[in-house]
Amino acid sequence: MPEELQNEEQLHTHRPLFLSILCIIVFLGSIGGIIQNARGYFKSEEVVDYIKSGKSKTQLKNVLSFGSAKEAAINTPINIANLTVENYEKFSIGGILSSVLALVGGVLMWRLQKNGFYSVTLGTFFSIITHFLLFGDNVAAMGLSIVAALGGLFLVILLSFQLKNMD
Repeated sequence: MPEELQNEEQLHTHRPLFLSILCIIVFLGSIGGIIQNARGYFKSEEVVDYIKSGKSKTQLKNVLSFGSAKEAAINTPINIANLTVENYEKFSIGGILSSVLALVGGVLMWRLQKNGFYSVTLGTFFSIITHFLLFGDNVAAMGLSIVAALGGLFLVILLSFQLKNMD
């Protein structure tokens, strides 16, 4: 009987390599998100002016455009009605909060606690919801940050396969 309890304890204290790798990705992504969004908050006026000036031409627009469509995308001025300094600051605060949620979730998952998965999932969805609440479905306003949020969704799907290894 004591051997069974010992084996059961070992089963739940062993972290699979794949889960460890995913946790490290969550740590790095959330710390990067906190830094990037904090920088965006403090430089929000510069960022908004840069985007509205048309100099940025948003990376996503350039990535998704080919040939002559790319030329047209580069020469088209960007008009984003709801891209204001206040909205960008709110967006940055939302990004910081979602990154903190993901970081807390990563720590909890590292400790093999299921609540960590739910925290990462909440942080990922909070990031996506923040995009749509502040900027609507305007892809030009979202740029590559929506790609990062979709990458977070993919990470949540991968983490969901590891729930059986957590308590």
